[in-house]
Amino acid sequence: MPKKIINDIIVSRKSIRQIPLSEEKSTDYKKLKRKITDSSVTTNRKPLNPKFVIWLIAGLCVLALFFGISFLFSSATVIITPRTEKILFNNDTYTAKLNSTTNTDLSFEILKVTQTAGETVDATEEKEVSQKATGQIVIYNNYSTAPQRLINNTRFEANNGKVYRINSSVVVPGLKKDSTGKVIPGSVEAVVYADQAGDTYNLKLADLAGDFKIPGFKGDVRYNGFYARLKTDIIGGFIGKQRIVGDTLRKSTEESVKAKLKEQLLKELYSIMPENYLIFKDGYSIDYMNQADTAVGSDKAKINISGTLNGIVFNNLKLSKYIGEKKVTNFDGLPTELVVSDGLTVILTGADSTGLYKNTSLQVRLNGEANIKWSYDTDTLKKDLAGKKKADLKELVSKYKNSVAGINVVFRPVWTRYFPDNLNKIKVEEKAI
Repeated sequence: MPKKIINDIIVSRKSIRQIPLSEEKSTDYKKLKRKITDSSVTTNRKPLNPKFVIWLIAGLCVLALFFGISFLFSSATVIITPRTEKILFNNDTYTAKLNSTTNTDLSFEILKVTQTAGETVDATEEKEVSQKATGQIVIYNNYSTAPQRLINNTRFEANNGKVYRINSSVVVPGLKKDSTGKVIPGSVEAVVYADQAGDTYNLKLADLAGDFKIPGFKGDVRYNGFYARLKTDIIGGFIGKQRIVGDTLRKSTEESVKAKLKEQLLKELYSIMPENYLIFKDGYSIDYMNQADTAVGSDKAKINISGTLNGIVFNNLKLSKYIGEKKVTNFDGLPTELVVSDGLTVILTGADSTGLYKNTSLQVRLNGEANIKWSYDTDTLKKDLAGKKKADLKELVSKYKNSVAGINVVFRPVWTRYFPDNLNKIKVEEKAI
């Protein structure tokens, strides 16, 4: 009998993987294997690229910085629709009184400005001349609150004894007191002329010590209350031969100088006119006076002309209230202003037809249309808005309902919904009437 080798007697073993599974268990096994495989894949996913992470963080920082800066530079523009009422005039005539302090009167004031302009041209002729020195002074009323009229040729005496005169009458406003009780003398500018020709009457600001006095008031209590001071040098006094400008050239040059002077005077008038005052079109007059020519070199001369503008001005707050009480039904008396357009014609007349400014009472005739606009305080409005939400705007509109017809706001940037705390970043604009 043949020998059995050891391999023949070892029971062969099958791997568990070789053991056949039932169909149900096989399906469960495949699911488990897939789950393990998927888990392995997830676990072994590659980490994010460090560069990508850095760029992502940087982008978020830039975005945050952008929003921070946009809020830092945020602003708001408030657009106001004013409350207005149209007024129709049909040659309505009212009486206005100079510097009236009575609330029931329509009051006007006079603003006076004086300037000198000149132009240098060829001087082709020569003749014997006798010229009086001229210049500008400021006359002060420290005597009373009542205005004082000084007639033509009123004398002013300098401390050196030289006498100068005005060649047209002026009204010196009365003194006033400020909120602290300090007295502010009334004042007006005027052109003066030397009493006699010659260079001995030339007077420089730097050389004059003391004030001009009015000899006509000597022995009167007004003598110490009225005085004058130089505004410009008094120059042009001359006796002797001088090269002069021919008549034709002089005439055309004078017209050119007057046009330039008118522009200067109106510009100065508007620059000194107090806030909330207005002047009607043609509500002024200008008096021109030829001054002595100034020699320029040996063959040229400067033609000089002085101009004095007297403007009839009205306090708009008082004027609009006066008109409102006359023309608006159930006028509420709140602060308003009269908005004048080209559709309104205003004619000022007075008893003295030689100059409106010479009258203490004027007739004001109005024809056409204008608007009364209710006023509001822009600074207070900004303070009411600062730091508030856009949603609070409705409450604000209710507060200002008697002064404005509507309030709209434009924010920058557009997503902002808060008004800046900084008042300078809140801009108030008004819709044109």
